[in-house]
Amino acid sequence: MKGVRSVAAALIVKNEERFLPGCLDSLSGRVDDIIIVDTGSSDATVNIATGAGAKVIHHQWTGDFAAARNVGLDAVGSEWFLYIDADERLRLPEGGRVSDYLDSSAIAASVRFQPKKGYTRYREPRLFRNDPRLRFRGRLHETFMPVLREISARENLPIVRTSIELDHLGYDGDQSEKHARNLPLLEDCVRSEPNRLYYWHHLAETLAALARTDEALAVANEGFARAEFDVSEKAMANASLILQTIARLGLERGDDPLPLIEENAYHLAQDYGLAFLRGHALLNAGRPLEALQVAMALRRIDPDELHEGLLAFDRGIFREKACELAAQACLEAGKRREAAAYLAEAELLAASENAAAESR
Repeated sequence: MKGVRSVAAALIVKNEERFLPGCLDSLSGRVDDIIIVDTGSSDATVNIATGAGAKVIHHQWTGDFAAARNVGLDAVGSEWFLYIDADERLRLPEGGRVSDYLDSSAIAASVRFQPKKGYTRYREPRLFRNDPRLRFRGRLHETFMPVLREISARENLPIVRTSIELDHLGYDGDQSEKHARNLPLLEDCVRSEPNRLYYWHHLAETLAALARTDEALAVANEGFARAEFDVSEKAMANASLILQTIARLGLERGDDPLPLIEENAYHLAQDYGLAFLRGHALLNAGRPLEALQVAMALRRIDPDELHEGLLAFDRGIFREKACELAAQACLEAGKRREAAAYLAEAELLAASENAAAESR
């Protein structure tokens, strides 16, 4: 890569004493500056940050993530910046510094992002030139991607891909407090930006997590109906996520999502999570041999190779869960010997995955 001299990491935090030390350790020696915007911590967060040599800015929380992030960006003096959260960890596969992976002719760069333990990676833009035109918008799931894409196209400045990895740990453990915090923000977001599909997906998933299934399905269906107005790659990825939510919730309450899935079969080519749900819907519909074909197709995919798309998937759907689906299909098709073999394989895969997770 060419000629990037300095990179700053920019974070916003509040009461992150549990996660922040690990994040700062992953950044140490790999970026040139660390800018932390604290929005009212009452624990040891600020002391941890200053002890690590970070610049700490105090900002009163207003319920607006974009506003807090922009305070940090205004303090960045480096050529580029990485935005990262306290519950994320930076990994540089070839060692060195973040600047080694960047190209000065680009305006931005994506990383290979793992949203949750046990999931595959996907492409996420997280590294950007320090350009005053690049400022976040959105109270939740803040972004400046629309203006970034405009500048990139108009000024012929590419958005490049890097092998840099970010691991997100924040979905481990009880999420009830986070759901309660996010719900009113998401409800406001879908009213103010109704064409941003990811808001509909996150609102539906939040309602589902709060056991408000009927509301979740209503929200997901409304969001999916809006997908026909935006055929961009990102919008199609978000539409797939919404369709997954509809299918999963439908299966959980005994509905048949198969007609909707097959009506929108073009999503199946890249959405392996939806394909897995289709397999279970086929079982419920009394079509076990077709379900077996789905399971075998998923089993042939290497989850470690899935890091260039816009969707992440539970690794288990390519491993033990695919084998369990195959076993169920074989049992329903009267193939008991094959079912036993798939169950044995599922147990071996689950054990190896658990062992690998413990060693990481």
